[in-house]
Amino acid sequence: MKRPIDHLRDSAMSMEVGPPGGRITEMVKIGERLHTVKTDSIYRIMLADEIDPGRTNINVPNSQQKVLDYGSDSPLVAKTLLTAKQLFEKGFLDPDFESTKAIELSFECLKNLAAMFDLAAEFSRQDDDVESRLAELQIKGCSLALPSAPNVEPRCKEFIQRADHALQALFAIASMFYGSKFKGWFEGLAEEISRKHKGDTQYVGLTADVANFCKSIRTTRNCVEHRKPNEHVEVSDFSLTPNNEVVPPTIAVHHPKFTQPRMPISAYTSQVTEHIADTFEILIAFMCSRNIDASVKIPVQVVELPENQRSHKLVKYSYGMDGGKQIIPVS
Repeated sequence: MKRPIDHLRDSAMSMEVGPPGGRITEMVKIGERLHTVKTDSIYRIMLADEIDPGRTNINVPNSQQKVLDYGSDSPLVAKTLLTAKQLFEKGFLDPDFESTKAIELSFECLKNLAAMFDLAAEFSRQDDDVESRLAELQIKGCSLALPSAPNVEPRCKEFIQRADHALQALFAIASMFYGSKFKGWFEGLAEEISRKHKGDTQYVGLTADVANFCKSIRTTRNCVEHRKPNEHVEVSDFSLTPNNEVVPPTIAVHHPKFTQPRMPISAYTSQVTEHIADTFEILIAFMCSRNIDASVKIPVQVVELPENQRSHKLVKYSYGMDGGKQIIPVS
């Protein structure tokens, strides 16, 4: 006989997710939790039965919690989590492919990218703020009070570590396709793909480029965490040139095998964030395209859809078939 709590928990459920404004565009299961993707944010949904599986307290409500301040209108979300959902859940990969784990890793990459994006935005706002006040800087008594960037070195260190963590998540996904017996991180992956897909010059060339980029990030992280005289990251605060120009905070990497010339931190952090997001998107698309299960009977491939055929305007890649004059999406 059903108790009142059973009737309540078994009945249909509706929930207003987050404040008004952003609309829900996708539902994604990440780990064991359902998540709603809105245009401007992502929320984790926790049903009462997840909190109180024994159904001992009728007053336990369904709940929601914001986990990210970025949603489907963000290129970062589209290139990682939503692209992963689009390609991993369609049933065209090996039946043993753990799509749930791959999506969870995609979200891990996204969380690090979001934190990197926030840090890059802080550096950019800081530079813009100082630039807007340059006219106010005056030499008084033969000295000039230069602006300063608070905690610039720790923030750069956090950024570089998060970049490495984001790439670790991507590598873990790649290992789900190609195993993890090879050595050398993305360099080993590139060699494995070159061996397994010999003759696929586009794919082999892409993974070689990815390996070089990822090696530069790993080298930079090592320079931050294991500083040596000839292996270190040089971070500079606002400085003054001989021409009396105020230069924004800069970063440079010094290593025998990799050198990053001095450049503004705001530009560096912005470019690295965008490059990792782009790398995730294109590598996921290629790996899925080259690993469609042999049992699939239709001539499906990973395609770049025109915007008017996309389920999300920023999610470019999907499974589809060549219809001659047009691409036919496969949902």
